[in-house]
Amino acid sequence: MSQSFYSDPFHDRYDSRAYRGRPVDRAGRFWAFTVYILYIVAFFSAFPAVIGVAAAYYHRRRHGLAMRETFDWQIRIFWLGVLAWMAIGLAHAIVSGLAAVTFGVGAIFIVIPWAMIAAWVLWTVWAIARGLGALR
Repeated sequence: MSQSFYSDPFHDRYDSRAYRGRPVDRAGRFWAFTVYILYIVAFFSAFPAVIGVAAAYYHRRRHGLAMRETFDWQIRIFWLGVLAWMAIGLAHAIVSGLAAVTFGVGAIFIVIPWAMIAAWVLWTVWAIARGLGALR
């Protein structure tokens, strides 16, 4: 069994040579689209994102290489979002502590977590749009 750069040593059915020229299966495309929809809904409640990443992990190895890369992108979107929200929460806690220590003067720095939230929203919208565009 020869290994290519994109192959999984434990699952040789994901060897990139095996999927060249093959069309993307409809079930994989449906599940990838469903995960993106769940991520869009997750802007209003975080729970659908957890369902979406669980579906992406589940379907990652059940479809071809192209769909595996799509599911990997969706998983990356989720974990970068978790990391971003941890950083936003830390920044908010620091600014709140600074505001408490300085009797409210430090509250002007609240724009820092707000800017971080705006950056996360813009990046996430871009990442979802990029992924949906790649599904065509």
